[in-house]
Amino acid sequence: MSIDELDIAILNELTKNARISASYISQQINLSVPAVSERIKRLKDKQYIEQYTTILNLPKFNINLVCFTFLTLRYTEGGIDRFKQFVDSEAEILECHQITGEYEYLLKIATANSRSLAELLEKLRQEADVLTSSTSITLGALKNEPSIRL
Repeated sequence: MSIDELDIAILNELTKNARISASYISQQINLSVPAVSERIKRLKDKQYIEQYTTILNLPKFNINLVCFTFLTLRYTEGGIDRFKQFVDSEAEILECHQITGEYEYLLKIATANSRSLAELLEKLRQEADVLTSSTSITLGALKNEPSIRL
């Protein structure tokens, strides 16, 4: 299945607000509600839409520090598995990317403060066989989109 301009318009509306009604979308793109609903169902079935989610206001939950940690692992028996398990088990680690360049992995971390960050990084070094790391704390985000706009 390929997507057309109407599908792209629907996806862009859903990217702005996943709870928007098919009725609202139909008005925006000049297509009937049943046609919009069918297209959304087809886009989900064909996995153009991976999931719907809620983006939380982190400071309301006392999460006031976002940072990026670059790291390289020691290569020990089971080290990569321990690292993956650690990353999966820590709610404060929002993203983990394998990257090219000086480091092997990039983590996006959201935590309460510098003390909780230090505790997480120490735990990471001990439990996940980290050889080297470098962390940069964000001062603010100029852009922070949860997905692309087509």
